[in-house]
Amino acid sequence: MNEKSKDFEEEEKFFWKKQENWIIAIGVIAIFAAIATPFVILVELGWKFTYKQFDKLGVVGDFFGGTTVGLFTLASIIFVIAAIVMQKKELELQRKELAQTRKEFETGNNTAKVQQIDNAFFNMLSLHHQIVNHIMITESQKTYNGREAITELRDICKQKLAQMHFFSEQPDSSYIKDWQRVGKLDKNYLKKVFDNFDTISQEMLDEVYEDFHDKHGNSIGHYVRNNYRIVKFIVNNVANDKNEQERIKNMTGREPIIGDKRYYFGMLRAQWSNAEFELILINSLYKENHKFKDLILEYDVLDMKETRDDEKSSENFKLKDSMDKFKAFKKLIEVRK
Repeated sequence: MNEKSKDFEEEEKFFWKKQENWIIAIGVIAIFAAIATPFVILVELGWKFTYKQFDKLGVVGDFFGGTTVGLFTLASIIFVIAAIVMQKKELELQRKELAQTRKEFETGNNTAKVQQIDNAFFNMLSLHHQIVNHIMITESQKTYNGREAITELRDICKQKLAQMHFFSEQPDSSYIKDWQRVGKLDKNYLKKVFDNFDTISQEMLDEVYEDFHDKHGNSIGHYVRNNYRIVKFIVNNVANDKNEQERIKNMTGREPIIGDKRYYFGMLRAQWSNAEFELILINSLYKENHKFKDLILEYDVLDMKETRDDEKSSENFKLKDSMDKFKAFKKLIEVRK
């Protein structure tokens, strides 16, 4: 058997699998039956088809009409049913194509939204680096630029916090005079302050950061605000599931994408040096910046939350053991206003 005959057999099998083809075949049979029936009846009755019998054609016509109309009507009904079945299948096919088109459109639309969010996010990261590169401060007659400036600002802030702790422990004026003579606390005292738990109180931090902001706010303020806006952008434009997507949409009027917030927060953290990380945390703990702190704790922006199995159900924020460099701020981190 050659390939053409095989193809023909396959097409024939496929043809008879369709319901409408069977209905059409029945209709065709009904037509042939309608045509053949009167002749079969006449032959069975001994009718002779001769010239002399033409005068009886009127009766024959009535006979043909009576025997064929019903079958032709049946054939017409069968063909109508076949047409309905075919239309039904065509409509089902159109619905499937429409659903597929809608799905492809939604997929394309979602892809476009993701690209739009990603473009905006990475543009904000690019702006972040521009801001970092343009930070400049002068301290003790020395000028610092970029990340070097941020490291110096971090050190200034930590020095002031340690000094505040020093004064609270050593109120004697002679110690204050010794500190004023030296200018900075030694590394051992810094280690004592920042390597122990809860050495920095909210009152200390607020007083120190307020003074720090008054002096260096013009140099660092736009940097911190830009990081806050990036975090806010992620929170308002990336949802973990449809429920959160709907909640954000109702709250902000925006249509966020469904994605992984932790991916975007991770990309943001990857842009920070250690000094930036510490300075951003200290900034968020300042009483006036409680909105930033709330976002950091709610979404664990800094990846500091302990997630042991026995604490997953707890809503309280617990600082990771690995974040021991923030021991001094532990209570401030874990307690919300």
